[in-house]
Amino acid sequence: MTDIPRLKQGAVGGQFWSVCVPCLRSAENFTTPEYSDMARDAIEQIDLTLRLVESYPETFQLVSGPSEVKDVYASGKIACSIGIEGLHMAGNSIGIIRVFYRLGVRYCTLTHVCNNAFADSSTSKVGPVHGGLSDLGRAAVKEMNRLGMIVDLSHVSEDCASQVLDLSRAPVMFSHSNAKGVFDCLRNVPDHILDKVPANGGILMVTFVPEHVTTRRRDAKMEMVIDHLFYVANRIGWDHVGLGSDFDGIASVIPGLENVKCYPHLLKAILDRGATEEQLEKVIGENILRVWEGVEKLRDQMKTEGVLPVEDVFKDRKWWRYDGYYQMEDPDPEDKLGLDWYGKPPPDEGLYLKE
Repeated sequence: MTDIPRLKQGAVGGQFWSVCVPCLRSAENFTTPEYSDMARDAIEQIDLTLRLVESYPETFQLVSGPSEVKDVYASGKIACSIGIEGLHMAGNSIGIIRVFYRLGVRYCTLTHVCNNAFADSSTSKVGPVHGGLSDLGRAAVKEMNRLGMIVDLSHVSEDCASQVLDLSRAPVMFSHSNAKGVFDCLRNVPDHILDKVPANGGILMVTFVPEHVTTRRRDAKMEMVIDHLFYVANRIGWDHVGLGSDFDGIASVIPGLENVKCYPHLLKAILDRGATEEQLEKVIGENILRVWEGVEKLRDQMKTEGVLPVEDVFKDRKWWRYDGYYQMEDPDPEDKLGLDWYGKPPPDEGLYLKE
């Protein structure tokens, strides 16, 4: 679906590289070691993405913010940034979200197809466990606002989306979602959530996933994607809609939207449907850049307000007990200073201590 020749044929000027590690779809217990593994795997994917961008300097250029995008595009390169598709990859840690930002990540989707310690997913097999956002999730949204990281609400439950739209001081995005008013599926956004987007200044980016436009994948048509685009634009305004293909995160494609070289064909079809060139410019980039600029504007404002980093910790966190000294003899047995580390084996319950 995506490679350099087809990106050039499609006149792609910027893209988010999505880091996506599978989550535990049926899990309700967020204390298992797999969450640390997911964080490790996410960092490895970020490393791979950065190395891939650096390997093709004539084609790609990493950007740290929206102000760089148009200059990179004008130079003939593709502006690149990184997103994390699900906070299960954050290892239940707001500190890891901060590290993601330092590594170049500029948006985080709060959930993928499973619930996590931060929020409920729209597609979890066990149903909601937080009633939307958890306390840790609320803290994470506030910290993402402070960092200047876009909060992405694709995949989240309706309650979660509604709560974030009320909570976030910065514009949010739905990176790849469609309208439930056009086609009813769990991943699409209902009207009462859409109606809250303009007040937030956010954006919904319509997606090309066949299952999100029709019941039978084989029946999916490009015109159905355009139906969603116009529905959202007519309901909440052309300032709040964009394109979020989900290439290469889909197992099947819609005829006419098989890969990234198809964008010019899609844009012509949008114009033929009745959109103006000004409206199309908003859809293909101006809107998401405005959202990103709004996120950074709030970041700068919060800095002047003296807002400090969030220090909230996952309530069920297990703390690692430092036990290395048990293998050593005490070098000063007459003066222990209250320490009993030396020569003592780990406790029977293991090396983890709960706070």
